[in-house]
Amino acid sequence: MDRISQVLNIPKITTYTARHSYATVLKRSGANIAFISESLGHSDLKTIENYLASFETEEREKNARLLIFVQRPKPTTCRIRFS
Repeated sequence: MDRISQVLNIPKITTYTARHSYATVLKRSGANIAFISESLGHSDLKTIENYLASFETEEREKNARLLIFVQRPKPTTCRIRFS
């Protein structure tokens, strides 16, 4: 994983992060949870369901923080008219 990170010039990634990203990409692409579970070598669907649920919670929290930032009132501008 270290060598891949260096070649791609990205921060160090862990095996956990790579597996999590793989599962997430598959899920967002519409892959069946049973296929994702099998691809990761899980013998129980509950494992992948919990795995993906934790990521979805993190994503919802991150998106909520982003929305709060984006929805902040913008400063008003003062327009001066000269007659």
